[in-house]
Amino acid sequence: MMGSIASSLAEAWESGQPVAPLAADHALTSLDAAETVAGEVLAKLALAPCGIRVTQSGLVGAMLPGRIMAQGRPLPLAVLPHGRAAPALLVVLAEAITESDTGMPALAQLHPALDLSASRWRDGPANMFAAAADLAGLGQVVIGKGKAPSWPSSCALGPHRARRAEVGALFETALRAAREAGGLPLGAVLVLVFDSAAEALAAPGPVTAHWTGLGVVSAELR
Repeated sequence: MMGSIASSLAEAWESGQPVAPLAADHALTSLDAAETVAGEVLAKLALAPCGIRVTQSGLVGAMLPGRIMAQGRPLPLAVLPHGRAAPALLVVLAEAITESDTGMPALAQLHPALDLSASRWRDGPANMFAAAADLAGLGQVVIGKGKAPSWPSSCALGPHRARRAEVGALFETALRAAREAGGLPLGAVLVLVFDSAAEALAAPGPVTAHWTGLGVVSAELR
């Protein structure tokens, strides 16, 4: 059954046609099962990850190079079904991470980012397992200019008041996920998504994330 779910999600990635909700007796009921499906989706699509993406809500998924874009290009809202915007950070590794590492890896650059999630499920993900199977809801990650790594203390989405960002804790989650996955090479990325501040993408227009001391990144949805 998991192979069938993976095939449907992979087809949805390629065609844009959404996947109907799973029947109750076929629903995914664990993160292990969901992550197995996600791995099969990547294999069916022959996509090679360039890193790992983690969210505050507990989703961990592969980051794909074709889903990272510099700010400045308009993006059709239609390519982000059931989308949500959240402040994010993209970290570029200056050295490889291995399974046996225990310390902090050297970092090359830190980019302010805007995570624009999406769902291949017709009605959106039924739960976190469905979201995890769908590559953790990966849509597009829009990045701003990179700077020397130094964790920002707060972030805000749009006009909202800045809130404290526990960057270190989410980075540790990403490191742990990378090691459990077998490591990452030099130049790979870790994407940290602060989705406790996420908002639905309800209409065309600008979306902006502000990072204290790091900068602003924005996307124009049409």
